Amino acid sequence: MRLVVDNSTGADAPLAASVVDGLRDRGYAVELREPDGSSMYDTSVHLVSTGIVLRVEERPPHDALAEIAEIVRGALTRHPSPRRRTRAIPVALGAGGQIITWIDAFD
Repeated sequence: MRLVVDNSTGADAPLAASVVDGLRDRGYAVELREPDGSSMYDTSVHLVSTGIVLRVEERPPHDALAEIAEIVRGALTRHPSPRRRTRAIPVALGAGGQIITWIDAFD
């Protein structure tokens, strides 16, 4: 199964890297999408970031989804920012954005 950790908005590079490392350590093929030059923030405008998105090509089996959730929860609980530890990470089907589930540190 191929996974994409989508941080293309530039929302949270440390969390994205932690999730990628955890998934790769468990043998998953993972691509990290980093922000491009057009993702620069205009400091005169207050933006609310959507955070990172975990994208899958097909709906993962229940066991794989449980393992992925465990990895993401671990990354969230180790995040240095208490505010960002409470984020929920969506698992989206492909680039279309249909959300399969949300993973947070409290499940």
